[in-house]
Formats: sequence, C-alpha cells, structure tokens
Amino acid sequence: MIEGKITAIGEQAIDPKEKLLIFFDESATAGLKPYAIIQDVPAASEITLKVGDEISFGSAKYTVTHLGNTALKGLHEIQHASFVFDQIPAADSIVNGIYLTPFEVPRLEVGMMITYP
Repeated sequence: MIEGKITAIGEQAIDPKEKLLIFFDESATAGLKPYAIIQDVPAASEITLKVGDEISFGSAKYTVTHLGNTALKGLHEIQHASFVFDQIPAADSIVNGIYLTPFEVPRLEVGMMITYP
C-alpha cells in the first residue's frame, strides 16, 4: 500500500454536478490550482494500478473499473490523475482517467489520506 495526503483543495476543485476530481502534486500551475486537489505521495513512482484494485479516500473505498492510457504515467511523474466516479464511456474515455465505483464523489478535506494499492 502506498499512502498520500491531500495538502490543498482548490476552491473550484469540487463541483457537486461533476463526478470528476483532478489531482496533482505541488507542481500544478497557478492556473490549475483552483480546479485541483493537491496531493503529496512520497512513493508515487511505485504506484501500480489495475482494474479491480481498490483506492481509499480516507475511509471511503473505491474499486478501479478502468484505467486511461496515461493514468499511471501521470501519477508517477506529477501525481496527476483524473478520478472519475461514473460509467466508462463507450468512446473517448479520459486518457489520464481512473474510473471508480461506487459512482459517488467522496467528501475530501485537507489532511485526508489516500491509499493506493
């Protein structure tokens, strides 16, 4: 298990109408930070994910249903991923998307731990 911590939540990062959360590390640009959740994952380069794995946001557990082509590369390099709490589209899935079930966006707060497999 690899743990990270939420260090900041942009004022527009969580939209109740959207089932998407965008994560970055501290290198996110000033233009991105209002829309991003900033995480610190010291061992990000060691994260491995596959369909069926579980990711926890605090005590809320989610199952990976799909990984975009660049999802792991983004996590490894800049701790970036788009967590999608929705159905996988038949076409045009998000390339850096990590699709999760259940389809409910977790409640997040600064200091919360995220656990990767």
